[in-house]
Amino acid sequence: MSDDDIPVLTDEVDIVPTLTDEVEKAATAPLLDEFQINELRIRLTDSAYGLMERLLYNAIREMENALLEDLASHLRKELPELVDDILKEHLGDVQSGATDSNELDKN
Repeated sequence: MSDDDIPVLTDEVDIVPTLTDEVEKAATAPLLDEFQINELRIRLTDSAYGLMERLLYNAIREMENALLEDLASHLRKELPELVDDILKEHLGDVQSGATDSNELDKN
């Protein structure tokens, strides 16, 4: 098989689609009337608002949970030290008394 056997397009071809009158009228006619457009606008707005509301409430719940976990973590970490400081301030350093009571518990 040689290159001469392969058909080659050498002429430019202009293909212009032509529309029939019915197709042309259908293409220019409005798809929806004013009432349908308003109904569609209302449904789209309501759906978008509902989605935004769900996403917002979920985000708020997630933030609340994160804040509560952070607060609980800080309390677990800092509350024992706070209680110790206040007890020491109010009762004085009772470490020697605590050692004596520990020794009594062992006996």
